[in-house]
Amino acid sequence: MAKGLKKKSDLELTTAERAAVLRAIAELDGKSSQKAVRKSAESILGAPEGSLDAKKAAIKEVCQEEMNRLEQQKPPKKQKRKKATLGAEGAADDDDDAPAEYVPKKPKVKPVSKDGQAERTGKFSKAESAEVMQAAEDEAKSRGVTVSQMVEKSDWGRGDKNPWRSIAEKFPQRSARSILGHVKRNGHSGAKQKGVRWTVGESQALKEAFDKNPSDWTQIAQGFDRTPGACRDRYRTLFGEVPAKGTPHSEAKEVKSGNWGADEDNRLRNCKSKNGRPVCKEVDPETISFSDVARAVKTRSRLQCRRRWAELRGPAAPPSKKLDSASEKLSLCEALKASGATDESDVTWTSLGWDVPGAATACALSTWKRLKKAHGGGDDADFQEALDAVTSELQAEVDGGAD
Repeated sequence: MAKGLKKKSDLELTTAERAAVLRAIAELDGKSSQKAVRKSAESILGAPEGSLDAKKAAIKEVCQEEMNRLEQQKPPKKQKRKKATLGAEGAADDDDDAPAEYVPKKPKVKPVSKDGQAERTGKFSKAESAEVMQAAEDEAKSRGVTVSQMVEKSDWGRGDKNPWRSIAEKFPQRSARSILGHVKRNGHSGAKQKGVRWTVGESQALKEAFDKNPSDWTQIAQGFDRTPGACRDRYRTLFGEVPAKGTPHSEAKEVKSGNWGADEDNRLRNCKSKNGRPVCKEVDPETISFSDVARAVKTRSRLQCRRRWAELRGPAAPPSKKLDSASEKLSLCEALKASGATDESDVTWTSLGWDVPGAATACALSTWKRLKKAHGGGDDADFQEALDAVTSELQAEVDGGAD
């Protein structure tokens, strides 16, 4: 064989490489370039950068096959509905300003983790958080550094050199990036400050800290015994939407509190959703960018606009379900026990079956909070002990015929 030529087998993907490429395509949602897919696959394999460059043709072929497969799985496009025409009596067949009917969203296909299960995203449960934080402590100790030093260093590289990849091996349903983000948010004393009220002095100091480090919440949080997220949320509550990075506080808007004025309500009503409809005609909050709404209203924060929208939309919102009888409440407790949750943070409340899509109030969670406060020892009671106490009391009520 001529010098410099490679065997055909050297240009083909191994089973592991092909699996990494398919996972990379899924993680990138099929919208990135083949170069991005190749780099992501190298990262998944923990291989050196450029190690798959020689197999570009094979990767291109896999990408094309996967794109064709995904395209075939797409449902046929629905034809746009024609505008309503006036009938013989002069009445329109349709009303574009009528409240939208709630249509449940199709669940997104989650990326698959290394153990073949759906990769978890979103909030860490208390038990999971404790395990991750302990793993970070152990990893830092084995490397002779602190967790803070491990978080601050950004150039760990790939493979075994990267501590976050090592930690992620112990949590196959979480990505290294999500673990790093969680430790970064919770790896200091500020994580213990949840629920502690802000003082007037702290609020003023937050404004000054923002001017020194605009939108750098990790840096800002170091001056407070708070998490970066807590500092950001407090700033939003006090001063409205966070300005673009590098913008000083003096250019941020001041936010009003108290009752809304008619002009503010009108500015909110004039806002459009992502679908181009008036926001108060929408049912699903996911169709609305409340950051955009807050910018249009000018005098209220994103959270204030979200709450006011819920008040103004009126009949467009489906009524929340209520669990009034003891037997219904007992069924909720039995569902919580069957879920195997050890803490409220382990529960996916909307999956229990009591919540009405699009309703302003989450039925299952709000019902449980009331039961725990009234019969389970209060807000600070242990979840398992409170669940046992509430279940026992409700069971006695049902058996006694009080239902």
